[in-house]
Amino acid sequence: MFIFRWLSIVFIVTAVMLLGADLVGTLEKKALVVRSLQNVLLLFNYDATQALVANFPNQLVHVSIAIVETPSWITFSLLAFVFAVIAPTPKPVRPLPPPPPIPR
Repeated sequence: MFIFRWLSIVFIVTAVMLLGADLVGTLEKKALVVRSLQNVLLLFNYDATQALVANFPNQLVHVSIAIVETPSWITFSLLAFVFAVIAPTPKPVRPLPPPPPIPR
């Protein structure tokens, strides 16, 4: 299950980069800048809202649009957390051996 751990690290790095981009935008404009996942995808000329409305059933449209409209760094952080929980630990941790006896 190496792929889950690797994806978790990739999503954490992406979330930190997006948080840094929001921080730099806030410092430049001197006003709070929080980019949603929709805004980030629009930078690549992809409108996720129209695609979700066109392809998802009516029961899932509102939930998926709510996910796309949350701040992007929160979305990637939650994905990273989910993948980190799914990934098993690499090896069982063995206890340390007892210290040697103290000579008297």
